[in-house]
Amino acid sequence: MGVELMDQTMKQNKPARALVTFFATFVLLLSSFTVANAQKTRERQQIPDIGSTTGAVISLGSTILNTATGIFDDDPYAQFRNAKYSNEGLMTEQDEIKLGDDLHVEFSKKYKYVNTGQERATRIGRKVAQFSGRPSLPYKFYIFQDKDINAFAAPGGHVYITTGLMNLATDDELAAVLAHEIGHVVARHSLVTIQQRQAIDSLAGLVGSLTGIVGQDAGELGTLAAQLVASPLILAHDRDQEREADFLGVNTMSKAGYDPQGMITMFHKMAKISKTDSDLLGSIFSDHPDVPERVSNTEYEIKRIASSKRAN
Repeated sequence: MGVELMDQTMKQNKPARALVTFFATFVLLLSSFTVANAQKTRERQQIPDIGSTTGAVISLGSTILNTATGIFDDDPYAQFRNAKYSNEGLMTEQDEIKLGDDLHVEFSKKYKYVNTGQERATRIGRKVAQFSGRPSLPYKFYIFQDKDINAFAAPGGHVYITTGLMNLATDDELAAVLAHEIGHVVARHSLVTIQQRQAIDSLAGLVGSLTGIVGQDAGELGTLAAQLVASPLILAHDRDQEREADFLGVNTMSKAGYDPQGMITMFHKMAKISKTDSDLLGSIFSDHPDVPERVSNTEYEIKRIASSKRAN
């Protein structure tokens, strides 16, 4: 009822319309700070690269601030190193799992799942997940028929791998891919992106972003799942989120007993394919940092992991 009254007032009063526009802009800016504050255990605010002017301005400001305060130094993963993760300020873990289940129903309408390689993917995936930051989630791994080299994760622990990637990757390389995707789940990247996108889409979304996406009933989550699958939003991660997933992934796979060099050899295979048949690389890789950067960052982290092991 309050929204209807505001609408009537705006029609009757141009100054009121201007005031509401100012208010919406103000709340938009406030929402970005509130999301970060709601996730107070984390050391940084994540801004998805969604192509909007507002997002670009905030991302630029964040980059300038981080550089000025020395966050970016010789350690390429300094901004992620002491991060802590939770569902605080986002949807509850129970709702996240339900959303993931609903998303799987929608994905199942698009993809043809196969059993070939299922045991391998599940065995490696569960071992990696056991050493991740969210070992108690009900992880499930699905292989679907596609010649593209691709993989992605949905909220709640659903991980999808193409047959093209399964045929290409060794066990260590597959562990690297799955650890990377599980890293997205650990950091709640999809949930953060959903909430921040909601904050930009409308005034209702702005208000919703201040309180978090919580208490969704089954019908609302089902509708949200259908909308997400119909858009690229659920698979959209900005480059900082991809870097964070690399960081979490290489550490997780190492703890699980896999050779972290598998992440580097997988990058090299991707680079080779990008030169010979780039169409085979799933569109999801277009948002990733450049391969040379990822190789350099991973090499740095592998040396750091080795040094830590020698120290202990």
